[in-house]
Amino acid sequence: MLVNLFRKLSVRGLAFAMAVVSVGAVTSLLLVQPAMAQHKMNETDLEVPTNDMDVVEKGRGKYAQRCAFCHGGDGHGGKGPCLSCGKFAYIGNTNAEIYATIAGGLPNRSLGGTMGAFGTTMTAEEILSVLTFLRWEEHRRISTGEIPDPAKDKSNEQVVFPNVN
Repeated sequence: MLVNLFRKLSVRGLAFAMAVVSVGAVTSLLLVQPAMAQHKMNETDLEVPTNDMDVVEKGRGKYAQRCAFCHGGDGHGGKGPCLSCGKFAYIGNTNAEIYATIAGGLPNRSLGGTMGAFGTTMTAEEILSVLTFLRWEEHRRISTGEIPDPAKDKSNEQVVFPNVN
């Protein structure tokens, strides 16, 4: 009899705990405000947190460690193309497409060169932080006038940083 009572209390306690956790999760979702100044090319694109300086700095460090050798400091170009100049010459310009390029590489030499795949040596979080850093640096360069805003050039089909946000 005592065992049955304990089981009932345990089941009720578990149900209560699950209800508290569920209410807490829903409440936290409702209270979380969407971050401003996020970057995405269109409604269905991967959003990167260009306003989160912790992510930007992690991306800057990982970029310096893994990408700068070919693409130059801060993505300004080197042996490989510029990644913060307002356009990507080889593949699509959405965040999702750039993520796929970093993860899967560019094996097709007809595009002008090749790039190794980093999806097996970098985590998804690291790749996203690099992408966030590149978008942040690109936006910084456009806003300071260091590079022209490609969104203002209507003939430019390789626009990378639109005037969405």
